[in-house]
Amino acid sequence: MVFVYGTLKRGFPNHPLLAASGSPLVGAASTATPASLVVGPYSVPFLLPRPSSSSGSHLVSGELYAVSPRALVDLDALEGTHLGVYERRKVTVVVEGGSGEVVEAEAYFAHTSYMEALWLRCGGEAAEIGEYTMEHAAKDLDPQLQVALKGYLVARGHGTWSKSQLHDWLRLTTNHRGLGRWVKRVRFG
Repeated sequence: MVFVYGTLKRGFPNHPLLAASGSPLVGAASTATPASLVVGPYSVPFLLPRPSSSSGSHLVSGELYAVSPRALVDLDALEGTHLGVYERRKVTVVVEGGSGEVVEAEAYFAHTSYMEALWLRCGGEAAEIGEYTMEHAAKDLDPQLQVALKGYLVARGHGTWSKSQLHDWLRLTTNHRGLGRWVKRVRFG
């Protein structure tokens, strides 16, 4: 079982990976205990274990899926577990609806090596949210990054894209095609 809380949810850009793998939706779910969900750079959501200093109580909403071992390999690749971006950790969730069943699952958390710094950079407790929404996903990219990405896409024959297309493309390709590494090398004048 995998609990998803961000771009893998239905209607979000990375959901086609789950759909293509034939991973059935078990149902809407939320964490059984408080956790920290923050929106990091490029509108990317990160789940963090609840910091011990935090007094907030956010149950994080998402979806629960039954995934095959092959689908799990694909999810690990998408989430960059081999690069230290996310790590898969156990989480207890409550399936919403009539059953209210408590289920042990796994979820992708920000990697331990930077999670506290990310939490602080995002604004700490004040930045925590209980649900990642389309409004979070659609936040504007940095204008310089938009220019760099448009140039990159046009140079590779992709034509001119709207902001929403750039957002979708960035989220779908950063982990797969090395775009994130390329963007870090771009020098802005």
